[in-house]
Amino acid sequence: MATKKKAKKNKGLSIAIIILIVLIIFILLIVKKDIIITNLKETNFFGRVFGATPEFVEKHKSSEKTSADINTESTVTIKVETEKKPEQPKKDTLSEKKSEQTKTETKEKNESKASSVEIEKTQNNAAQKEAEKTAATEETKAEAKTEKKEAETPKKQTTEVAYTELQLYFIEIDADGSVIRKNVKRTIPKNDSPLVTALNLLLAGPDTTKTAEKNCMSLIPEGTKLLGAKVQNGIAYLDFSENFEFNSYGVEGYNGQLMQIVYTATNFSTVKSVQFLIEGKKKEYLGSEGQWIGSPLSRSAF
Repeated sequence: MATKKKAKKNKGLSIAIIILIVLIIFILLIVKKDIIITNLKETNFFGRVFGATPEFVEKHKSSEKTSADINTESTVTIKVETEKKPEQPKKDTLSEKKSEQTKTETKEKNESKASSVEIEKTQNNAAQKEAEKTAATEETKAEAKTEKKEAETPKKQTTEVAYTELQLYFIEIDADGSVIRKNVKRTIPKNDSPLVTALNLLLAGPDTTKTAEKNCMSLIPEGTKLLGAKVQNGIAYLDFSENFEFNSYGVEGYNGQLMQIVYTATNFSTVKSVQFLIEGKKKEYLGSEGQWIGSPLSRSAF
């Protein structure tokens, strides 16, 4: 009886152990189902044993990665990371190079700009100095010109006031036809030959635009020229051209022309009488009328 109980007890224990083992296997199957099916698929267990692989095993896709896959991925990851690591410094180097190049270009631009500003400043300073120099030169020239004008002004004033008065003698016919000697005054600038100037003005004739000379005339033959004049010992030696010999008014004409010359010349304090010459030669008589000119003539001769 005891043996039966013991055997029964052992049988129950064995059953319990078997059930436990089954449960464990069942749990393992549930937990490791994906791995088991994957292994069965990869080892082709059903194909080798039964000749055909069930459809659920054939279509099964593993949701977990095998250790080989994990190792492969790890290797790839490590490899990729290993390959990527050397590139990082390159990027940094390129970035640094670009940064340095940008800094260098900025520095060069700033230096170029500063140089341009400095050059422009220098040019402006040079232009300003040149303008100041030109202005100073112009101012100096203006001052010199002003000083020159101021220096010349007294001279001009002296020249302008240095006038002399000459007395010329022309002929005027009065109401009854008588020939009258007319004294005319002319104011001229001073010169070194007042006698020659007076005689040339006399030969040119009266200036009828002047009131004092409006009714005057000259009996000296037209076209007569003064060829030479000199004063020696109170005698004025006057040389006339050949026109002086021919007077269309006859005796009165010859007498009048000689009177005009003598009175005009002797108006100068250094001249007392006049010696007439024709073309450089001394003659005794003037014209066909026989007017004496062989000796010096004074005012008393008329």
